[in-house]
Amino acid sequence: MSQGKQLTDTPDYRRISKFLSNGDFTGLTGKDLFIKNFIKKGWGQDIAALSNMAEALSFTVQASPQLQKQIAPQIEKVVDCALHKSVSPYSKPIAQVGSLGHFCYYLEHLNIILGHYQKVAGTKHRLLSQRISEHLLAETLSHDNLHARLLPRVKMRWSADQAAIIYSLWLHDKNNGTDYSARLIEPWLKYMNRHRRHKSTGLFATEVMKAKRYSEQPRGCSNAYMIYYMSFFAPEAAEEQWELYKTHMSRRFIGLTAFREYLPGYKGGWTPDSGPIVFGLGVAASGLTLKTAAAMGDSETYDRLMRLVRPISTVCRVLGNVPLLGVVGSLGADLLASSIRLAAQSHLQTRASL
Repeated sequence: MSQGKQLTDTPDYRRISKFLSNGDFTGLTGKDLFIKNFIKKGWGQDIAALSNMAEALSFTVQASPQLQKQIAPQIEKVVDCALHKSVSPYSKPIAQVGSLGHFCYYLEHLNIILGHYQKVAGTKHRLLSQRISEHLLAETLSHDNLHARLLPRVKMRWSADQAAIIYSLWLHDKNNGTDYSARLIEPWLKYMNRHRRHKSTGLFATEVMKAKRYSEQPRGCSNAYMIYYMSFFAPEAAEEQWELYKTHMSRRFIGLTAFREYLPGYKGGWTPDSGPIVFGLGVAASGLTLKTAAAMGDSETYDRLMRLVRPISTVCRVLGNVPLLGVVGSLGADLLASSIRLAAQSHLQTRASL
């Protein structure tokens, strides 16, 4: 069986394909995203799910180019969903928006989607990606800490999101021969090394504005995302952070591996970003690290995580079909979780060709 056949036969690909084959998109619901059962706006996980989805589809094509014609319309649908008024923070279509403003969390993920769309389906959205890239570059350079504002009237700026911004520029550069990311990579890394190193671990801290009690701490979901994106545009720095992350945040037991959301000495609660935390181990941290391990080519950590993730995912899919338990089941089987797992699987198969 070919790699592409294996990927398109997975439950996660089928979950995504079914979603994308539905009729007119009107917005993601609690059936699509676990968090929307509790927080109507979804805390930005709608655009994050679509971003992971675009990556998964793009890497699937890289694994098996013969699937390009099948997947191109699917990734076009991902773009349509990302631009939809239920996902976009703008009150009118983005082409009619004069100033893109301080919605850089949305724009970073939209730019990632557009970058992968161009890799798979062509240049239809190239000018929009260029506009967003130039805006993200200018917004980043306007701050001494080289961290763009993520939302209007929100002080928080997570370094993981800045890494995603740089990754989106890196994608645009790879597609179009520009040099936007090159203007940020070295200065951003210099700032992170000088100012954002956690003293006892060497891990990059979570948030630069000290807006939260945990800002000076490393966090599992943040470091997993940050290292993943860094693996593309700063592989040596990513490798160093990856080894520190495994040393200080992983926990092994009975042949399995999971990752902490906070360091053992820090008492922090769960947030919409972390998901549930059980005995210090983070659901989001462990799930996101699956994709990071694939990006880092760490098959041992990937396999250990899969021994934990695979049975949990199966149980969640079963629970999703049981009345009254569907919400619980969606925790590990919603579109975000499915997209992360498929992105990990597909990236693991294509990493050597990047």
